[in-house]
Amino acid sequence: MDVSVGASCEALQAVERLYIHVKQNKEQIDDTVFQKCVDTLENLRSIKSSLEGSEVKVTAPEVSQSWLQELKQLTLMHVPSSLTDTVRENFTQLIKKSFQDEEVEIVFAALITCPWYGCTQKERGEHAKYNNLFIVYQSTLERFMAPHSAHLVEQTNVVDMNWMYACELYHFVQFIAKGRTRNVEALYCPQSAILFETEQWKQLRSRLHHSKVTGLRGFLEACRGQSVGGIGKKGKDGKFRMKDSTTFRELCDSFRLMHHAHNSVNNLPPCTEEFEDLNSTPEIAHKSLDILKSMYQNPDVSKKDAFVKLCEWKEEVDKHLTPKYNFTKPEEVHGIVGKWHMEMRLKGRTITPNTCVKDGISEMLGLLEEIGGQVAGLKPEQILMIARAGSYMYGLSTPTSDIDYVIIYAENTETYLTACKQLPEIIENRGPNKQVEYGAYEARCFAEMLLKGSVVILELVYKDDHNYMSPAWKALCQQKEKFISERAIQQYMGLIKNNIRMIKNEKHKNAPQERKLFYQIYHKLDSIEYMMKNVPPPVKCTGSTRDFIMRVRTASLEGDLDRDVLYKDCISKVDDIRDRLANRPTRLRENCDFEFIMDWIMTVRGISYRVT
Repeated sequence: MDVSVGASCEALQAVERLYIHVKQNKEQIDDTVFQKCVDTLENLRSIKSSLEGSEVKVTAPEVSQSWLQELKQLTLMHVPSSLTDTVRENFTQLIKKSFQDEEVEIVFAALITCPWYGCTQKERGEHAKYNNLFIVYQSTLERFMAPHSAHLVEQTNVVDMNWMYACELYHFVQFIAKGRTRNVEALYCPQSAILFETEQWKQLRSRLHHSKVTGLRGFLEACRGQSVGGIGKKGKDGKFRMKDSTTFRELCDSFRLMHHAHNSVNNLPPCTEEFEDLNSTPEIAHKSLDILKSMYQNPDVSKKDAFVKLCEWKEEVDKHLTPKYNFTKPEEVHGIVGKWHMEMRLKGRTITPNTCVKDGISEMLGLLEEIGGQVAGLKPEQILMIARAGSYMYGLSTPTSDIDYVIIYAENTETYLTACKQLPEIIENRGPNKQVEYGAYEARCFAEMLLKGSVVILELVYKDDHNYMSPAWKALCQQKEKFISERAIQQYMGLIKNNIRMIKNEKHKNAPQERKLFYQIYHKLDSIEYMMKNVPPPVKCTGSTRDFIMRVRTASLEGDLDRDVLYKDCISKVDDIRDRLANRPTRLRENCDFEFIMDWIMTVRGISYRVT
């Protein structure tokens, strides 16, 4: 064992023992000490996982702080009309230096301005005061495919510094498909505002006419609603008025949004540059601009005068929106943007079509028909595994046991890559009145739960025989030892502690559910015994272990099966296994093998690693 890993292991085990001592003596020890133990354990686990190479981090692109100040200065001193080739090159180099992550490629960058604010200012420095540097970057296909939670991806794939906004390609695609104004402005900004663009970006703009995007209901309604709703409020008398706190910049932004709405209903491109000389600008816009310009020069002109014009303009726009107004159908935009996104991701890679395996196909189709519901609509080539779960899988079922299936499937890869929104990944049909219950999980979701150490998911991998197993599933299970980890033991212990807590609270006292709580405790304790030896637990109970658990399930709860006797026995066994875990001379890897899971996902998706 590496010296550093060994040292971190020793430190972890020592703090594990300290944690147990503090928890047992909480009445005599300050609560803050207990929390410090918890925090220290988490930190040491992270340190050990980093040293041994099992840590899985979900991080935003590494933005180098060294170049940001210079980049910010450039952003706040230029407007599109002052961007020379030299300035653009400086911008591009600083952006690429700032995003040094080797897994990140810059796709597009532009200097986005508010034309309404710019038209009201005399000095260039004032024009640029609220500039926004808009960047779209692309992560590697492997990072995009990684089984991280959607929440974490959302948090880590957007960098927003007020003056600079950078988003990952998929976020941009999603936002364009929804008609988000900031992203639409970037896609259709004037050539003079563009700092850097790839040939692929140019292709998207040429394929996707502005009218398709600005015609989306989401875009038009957001522009109309936010322009007035963002700075207005309804008073107690029912009248709609401007908020007193409204700033001049917010007022300009509201006119910008209303201008977008006006252009949308008139089939014009979004207004993203100064517009005073444009013939298509309506008279009300020029009158509104005059009010904004004179606001600082004439004390008799107030922001409320501008707000009145804004509301009048909204009324004019609203006249177009009859019940028969022809909004763009979302699928028209999704089709173009989705195909472009897939091309960007694949970069010449090929997708190997899934082929249905003939062995066991009729049996699998029979299972899908028996399960029914939405699962029956899945294609045979999508199915990776079908298992009858619960007590049946543990070999502990009784004639009254529920029929519960778990299905792991893979979404069609082309569908996955062209999707412009988060696809559903869980299909469930559960409840006391369901004759057949099931839960179906898409491959990405399954892999995410596997990484987190979900007990139910781990047991599917640990067990050798299921009702249906595809070649891809069998390949995964042949390496089941890669999924034995300290995190897995933690999750098993967490389930056990939760069951003990419910038994202690007498939530299901003397009810069949309480028997289930007891037998799960004994079953999971038995599994932990195997994992402590770095051996995959058998999942299906046999021998004396099964005999005892079946007595707990079915026999009268008296004598050695008395409720209180069982509870004390469980507490004793949990305390014993906790002490033995803390006193081990070594530990397992903290997390399961992430790289192996990634390889498996790419195989399931049918994507080659080699660019052709």
